[in-house]
Amino acid sequence: MSTSETFGETIKRLRKERKMTQKMLAQGICAQSVLSRIENGVEIPNVMVLQSICQRLNVTLDQVLHSESEEIQRIKFLFSQVHYYLIHQEYQKMEDLLENSRLMDHLYLDTDFQLYYYYLGSCEYFLYQAYDASIQSLKKGLSYTYNKGNENSSSIEIQLLSCLGRVFGDAGNIEKASFYLETSYELIELLPTELTSFELTKIFYNYGSFLFQMEKYEQALEVSEQGILWAQQRCSHYYLEELFSLSGVICQKMNLIEESKEYLSLATYVSKIR
Repeated sequence: MSTSETFGETIKRLRKERKMTQKMLAQGICAQSVLSRIENGVEIPNVMVLQSICQRLNVTLDQVLHSESEEIQRIKFLFSQVHYYLIHQEYQKMEDLLENSRLMDHLYLDTDFQLYYYYLGSCEYFLYQAYDASIQSLKKGLSYTYNKGNENSSSIEIQLLSCLGRVFGDAGNIEKASFYLETSYELIELLPTELTSFELTKIFYNYGSFLFQMEKYEQALEVSEQGILWAQQRCSHYYLEELFSLSGVICQKMNLIEESKEYLSLATYVSKIR
């Protein structure tokens, strides 16, 4: 915690970094109004509440009090670099940074380990098509925080589920691919607006591509068009070219020739400006 940051402000910052609402953090621990007063410095939590809050945030009290340490800032910086390469689909640079930075040796938060294995699994899949290794890494990442049946999933958990579905699909396990892809797609609808991000555009592409491969063309087009709208609403080009291309080939299969031409033309346009 920095010298200018109160305990409540630290709790609030850590909560937001983990993409949690006050309701998510307070659930089963204290009233949401109590958590709000804690974050605003109006109320000091008792020991039991304090321990429960820290446990849900995956930190110790000592880590909360020293959360702005130089080591944590270094980890944040490295993760931001890896994330940049992921967004730009530069997977070799991702892998090089994960290996050369020895990032794994400096992690202690569950959410950090989760991110690490998400990035590692992505590299194994996109660089080498190492399906078994990728599935193992992605499942390990998911295991740190994800609880099946919990509607309060984070953006990263949803991306992990979707990526697992994509890998299972390429590996030929249609049943598991369908389960993971459909689950990730449904969880987006439950995600609070303030926790959504442009990176989730990929969930629509992954699921739409799978439906297309299953020859469910109308449903595939609906999902793909939802993804296009999602990206446009967030002024993002992330996976927009891929979604335009997907919509174009789906329309070809549906004999919607003019619509197909328009989507493929838009894909070319996005490719040029990206």
